[in-house]
Amino acid sequence: MNVAFYGHVRQYRNIKSEIDKNIKTVLESGQYVMGPMLKKFESELAAYHGTKYAVGLGNGTDAIWLALMALGIGPGDEVITHPNTFFATAEAIWIAGATAVFVDCQAGSKCICPGRIEAAITRKTKAIIPVHLYGQCADMTAISKIARKHKLKVIEDNAQAIGARGPKFRIGQLSDAATTSFIIQKNLGTFGDGGALVTNNAAIDAAVRRLRNHGSTARNVHSFGFNSRLDDLHAGILSAKLKHIDEYNDARRQWAARYTQGLK
Repeated sequence: MNVAFYGHVRQYRNIKSEIDKNIKTVLESGQYVMGPMLKKFESELAAYHGTKYAVGLGNGTDAIWLALMALGIGPGDEVITHPNTFFATAEAIWIAGATAVFVDCQAGSKCICPGRIEAAITRKTKAIIPVHLYGQCADMTAISKIARKHKLKVIEDNAQAIGARGPKFRIGQLSDAATTSFIIQKNLGTFGDGGALVTNNAAIDAAVRRLRNHGSTARNVHSFGFNSRLDDLHAGILSAKLKHIDEYNDARRQWAARYTQGLK
């Protein structure tokens, strides 16, 4: 018996009418980049996380390093994270010009161990990037306490745990910003690539919006920036899927429990 590793096609078939409706809306609008569907999805994503702002971006890697840039973190700075993550977490730190400092993970959750963070802090440390893994939150209560004590910024890498919640907090609520990836393999994936950042900080939101669009502050007015925009077609697909993300996560937990029981 062959079991598909990913169920993208089945997932599409299950909500085909919703996805197709949004794609049709975008195609008939004539607005495919920075259009109304992107604004709609950003509003929905912020509401889902309980944050004030959400910014659609080209991919999850860009989301991390644009967050670092928005916070003024770059050459000469150190950023604490952990090695039990996809390469892009450290890669984004290096793209920003900073140095990644690795701290080991906890034995149970495999997320960063708060008890090991302070030993890695130096005068060059400017931020902590905890990575939420396997649908589990890192211990954000402990991490945010350490960050406040040492006046450090916190960026959550939430590429692998969208929808996760901690005790008395949701992702994005105890940090300066949280980032995510929408590449097809993720819990919430588009049919291609994409990413986003959520935050309660108006300055970070404004800076990342400017950086993602060639530094633009108004039509034909540009400063230093990049091209990292989530297009409206992907936003439409993600808008349809976001309504079902809790359902998808519940199904993952149920199947994980079956595997756990069956493999004992």
